[in-house]
Amino acid sequence: MDASLIAAAASQIISEVTGDSVQLRSGEVFSTQGSVVVRCHLDNARAGSPSSFIVKKVREDRFGYDPHSSTPNAAHEFFNDWAAAKFLSGIPNDPPFSPQFYGGSREHGFIVLEDLGDGESPTTYEALHGADPEMAEKTLIEHVSLIGKLHASTIGRADEYQQIRNAIGIVPSPKKLFQDPWSDARTSITTSEIDEAIMTYRASFNAVGIGTRAGVDEEIEHIAAVVEQDPGSFRAYCKGDQNMADDYIRYRSKPRLFDFNAGGFRHALLEGIPGRMTWGCLMRLPKTLLPRMERAYQYSLAQRCPAASDDLSFSRAMVEAGARWNILHVIHRLPEALISDRRRGPTTLRQQVMACLEAFADLSEEYKEMRALGHSARDMVTRLETRWTNDFVSLPYYPVFRERLV
Repeated sequence: MDASLIAAAASQIISEVTGDSVQLRSGEVFSTQGSVVVRCHLDNARAGSPSSFIVKKVREDRFGYDPHSSTPNAAHEFFNDWAAAKFLSGIPNDPPFSPQFYGGSREHGFIVLEDLGDGESPTTYEALHGADPEMAEKTLIEHVSLIGKLHASTIGRADEYQQIRNAIGIVPSPKKLFQDPWSDARTSITTSEIDEAIMTYRASFNAVGIGTRAGVDEEIEHIAAVVEQDPGSFRAYCKGDQNMADDYIRYRSKPRLFDFNAGGFRHALLEGIPGRMTWGCLMRLPKTLLPRMERAYQYSLAQRCPAASDDLSFSRAMVEAGARWNILHVIHRLPEALISDRRRGPTTLRQQVMACLEAFADLSEEYKEMRALGHSARDMVTRLETRWTNDFVSLPYYPVFRERLV
């Protein structure tokens, strides 16, 4: 489907929204990993009305688009993005968390969104790869604060979101326990699922010739219950796919988020401590910056999450979310890393696995929680350091911090 046809189909949606007959003209076309993005222009727009829109379409050249399939495919990521755009457009915030949603087409696999332009520099990603450490720190704080506001504003609204998501298209069955980085909170988890996760976790330790610490089984069962199944008061809408800090744009001097194809309701802290467990495991951030980022996030979240205002409750939630990331890496990513290394974004799989293990071991030691998993993670780090000694380079700092920390 070429850009002119996309613009014509989007014109129908805008016409229905505005009540006027409009004709959009296709302009710039951008390709991302999963989408084709077309900027469509509206000539002679009324004063105060948008003169351009963004049409985001599934890339059919790379992904099969089958809106009727019950197995995970590009359609389900597109449905997640659609549901998020519609849901978040109804959540009051100044500025809105996401681009304004105008409509979508299941038939053609696209949604029509507000055009936020090309953005104003620096974004978080640009700041981290720039030369101004103070600006990078300021931008990181602002970014995590925005994530905290997103989470706080959506707590208690899971049913509302789910109604929107169910109405758009089929929701696929969940993947195996601890093997989906962006899994939604689940209504139930069976004993057999937990037993399989424990067995797979132990197998990764056995593969390098060491055992797990006493108490690991019980802690994995606990994390399955309080993170994967029922996060309680920490259950919030999370945008997901948080590997790199490139989901943030400045529009009219205010920060906005975009790309929600991995979004869903889950434990907020899974993406609430990115300095430690996601961004910080892709490339390294200064440890002195982490408490500032966490306080900024905690402050935003606590506005509507009383549990976050209690330091003990918040710190325990951090460790539990970190434990979940640790379990997922041991079960889901370490087996591949033991066989070989590969590039994964700006660093490698082995660097990122090691960084996650170290980050969780540090977190567990700092707050004296989840000690069996924490000690086991530290044991694994020690073993991998000897196993990968000939070809392993530790995780580098983000470029903006390298000169200061050398």
